[in-house]
Amino acid sequence: MFHTLQKTFRAYFIGIILTLGLSTQMKAQIMDAFVLQKDGAGLCPGGQIRVFIAPNANYIKYYWEILRPSGWSGVAVSGVSGPSLSHNEALPYRLRVEDVNGITYYSQQLNVVLLTPPPSIITPSPNVTQICQGEDVKLDANPIPTVFYKWEYNNTILPENGLSITARKAGTYKLSVTDQNSCTTVSTPYTLSYFSSLVVQLNTVPTICDVNASPLNLQGSPAGGEYRGVGVTDKVLGTFSPSVAGVGDHEIEYAVRNSGTCPEIVEKINIKISEPKAIINNSLNRTDLCNGESVLLSGTTGFAAYEWFLNGSSINTMKDLTVSATGDYSLKVTDAENCSNTSAPVRIKFFTASATSMDAVASVCGTNYSPITLNGAPSGGIFTIDNLPATVFDYKKLSFGKHVINYKVNGVLTCLNGESSQEVYISPYPKIDLGNDIFLGKGNAVTLKGYIGNDYTYRWSPSNDLDNPNIANPLASPMQTSEYILSVTNDRGCESKDTIKINVYDKVYVPTAFSPNGDGQNDLWELSGINNYPDAEIQVFDRWGSIVFYSKGNYLPFDGTNAGNPLKEGTYIYKIYLYPNHPIFQYNGTLTIMR
Repeated sequence: MFHTLQKTFRAYFIGIILTLGLSTQMKAQIMDAFVLQKDGAGLCPGGQIRVFIAPNANYIKYYWEILRPSGWSGVAVSGVSGPSLSHNEALPYRLRVEDVNGITYYSQQLNVVLLTPPPSIITPSPNVTQICQGEDVKLDANPIPTVFYKWEYNNTILPENGLSITARKAGTYKLSVTDQNSCTTVSTPYTLSYFSSLVVQLNTVPTICDVNASPLNLQGSPAGGEYRGVGVTDKVLGTFSPSVAGVGDHEIEYAVRNSGTCPEIVEKINIKISEPKAIINNSLNRTDLCNGESVLLSGTTGFAAYEWFLNGSSINTMKDLTVSATGDYSLKVTDAENCSNTSAPVRIKFFTASATSMDAVASVCGTNYSPITLNGAPSGGIFTIDNLPATVFDYKKLSFGKHVINYKVNGVLTCLNGESSQEVYISPYPKIDLGNDIFLGKGNAVTLKGYIGNDYTYRWSPSNDLDNPNIANPLASPMQTSEYILSVTNDRGCESKDTIKINVYDKVYVPTAFSPNGDGQNDLWELSGINNYPDAEIQVFDRWGSIVFYSKGNYLPFDGTNAGNPLKEGTYIYKIYLYPNHPIFQYNGTLTIMR
């Protein structure tokens, strides 16, 4: 309210003066007519502060004054005849102005105080000025709230702006601290140096364009260091293997032991292994087309250069290629590292209308065959086996009999729509069972039973002693033990074989007594005809059931002894097995030993 009344009074007073039209040369002076403003809270040491008023078109002259111990005096600054002043004294300021009517106005006094700048101190940890190469020193600033830190290394501003940084290189570090009043102080420079002047170098390696390239030896100096990193297979020689490292960027180190107590010095390089992949994208996702169509082949985006080839000859250097002719198309790509790769050829085929076909599948006997992948032309059709979708013909999973394979092309190429089929037979082998071996008395005949059906061809071998070797049930009359093989073939040419043995036997004469008394007459128990049975087994028992004689194969006549001791006169029991595995062919009886 007071300021409002004051402004009203001044306006009223000015109006009276103008109305009276004073004829004298006295000019009116109005104190505290307006307010001075300043930028910031005060004056930073060594800096300047700007004081100003809002522009007023009626003001034509400006006189800036400072209150010194001797009183108000003008500011000795050239070129300050205006509504603002930048100056470096922390004292009271005021501004005197004259308007177009010659009236003088004084501003209110503005006090400018001298601000206390924030401290800027670098504290190293540890407190050293020399380090070994590879070591570091932590540099701390004095912590102050709401200030901004700026670090410099060799007069270059560092990106770090926090309370501390890590110094790893020899050189000069400085710290600037700026508070919220924009007052800035700069620290005393901190200089860091190395104990040793050893310089380690590792020669750069150009980009490697083939991951399977031969290993190379890296070049580092001075000699005697150790090479490290992914792909380094010999740390002493510096052998680098691209195949071990793989595609990508690999940081390689060369470490040399320093002198004295300083740790090793490490130099690093980056080895890039690039292996661009040339991939052909097909806009139709098919390589078979009808004449009059076209397909867009495209390379992958992001390579520096592209080159298309048709049947080995360069035809285009754009990323995309429109194809309308049959041929082998390949693409070479080159990346930003000047590494190149060429794709495998893609065969694009253009067709006119033609018959549909498929690869033949063989008819077989039995099922023990590997599955066959079904292939048809043109590609893109659908296979069925016995009206069921299929991609392979698997003999083991299909039943015996006739199977129909059908290949139908529909909707892929309108010019090649069509259908073809074939019949494949899986036939079982004939099942033959001639039964067990036959025992036949010498001079007799037996009918062999091989019949399994009318739709078969029969063949016996050998044909000896058979009335007809080409029928299913021939009459056999062998005079000695024989084996016969029957081969049976069905109408699909599938053949099976079986064997039967006819054991021809003759009578054996078994004496009921003999006299092993050494007179040369009937001293041995002779078995006439036993040699026709090479596997014959002979057993002789006493009346208590104990075996007193045993023979199996190659019969030697019984001499009436047991373990070299003559047996007593009396009756004994014998068993003769002509075929030990067939007990039915045996002789049983009693034998008398007479002395």
